[in-house]
Amino acid sequence: MKNYLSNILMIFSLILVSLSSCELEDTTADVSRITYYPILTLKGAQWNTIDQGGSFTDPGATAKEGDTEINVKVGGDVVDPNKPGVYTITYTALNKDGYSATEYRYVGVIAPNVKGLDMSGSYKRNAGALGVSTVAKISDNFYKSDNVGGVASPGPATTVYFYHYDGDKLGVPEQIVAGATFSCINSTVQFESGVSKSYKWVVINSGYGTALRTFIKQ
Repeated sequence: MKNYLSNILMIFSLILVSLSSCELEDTTADVSRITYYPILTLKGAQWNTIDQGGSFTDPGATAKEGDTEINVKVGGDVVDPNKPGVYTITYTALNKDGYSATEYRYVGVIAPNVKGLDMSGSYKRNAGALGVSTVAKISDNFYKSDNVGGVASPGPATTVYFYHYDGDKLGVPEQIVAGATFSCINSTVQFESGVSKSYKWVVINSGYGTALRTFIKQ
């Protein structure tokens, strides 16, 4: 009798396992599908410069999920053409599976007191690796440095873009550099008789610490 009951229970357990397997197969059938990550495309230039008191019209951005155009949400800063500074506009798109993508546009509003000044040249950091930064002028008051932290070996992974927008103030907005996020705070430049002598900033990046870095014109 005992063996008979054990056999019955074993058969019943096997039936339950079989039914559960069938139910799992039914509920997971046809759920595999392709997701298309959103692709954002900026209209117009990513980096922009206007004079204080001028005007700026955001040309916007488009986004696609595969071949389908999707909505773009605009956020970040509201550009005030009357207030010198560096403004960052963000564009975000979300696909139907919840994956998002973000692009950035930058606008430097330039005060009249810095128009005509040029800080391009070679600068050497006065501490650490004593690395040399080459600051290149792209357009009026808009530059790039190939060595944001004054490290020993500059290159694409250490290149940032920035503005000299008012007085001694530099603006280095958050930007993606070789897959990493960089920005700088406490950023200033020193001129004497219209000639740049040095600049300073704190690099915001997990690998750079919190030191104020000083670069001296060579």
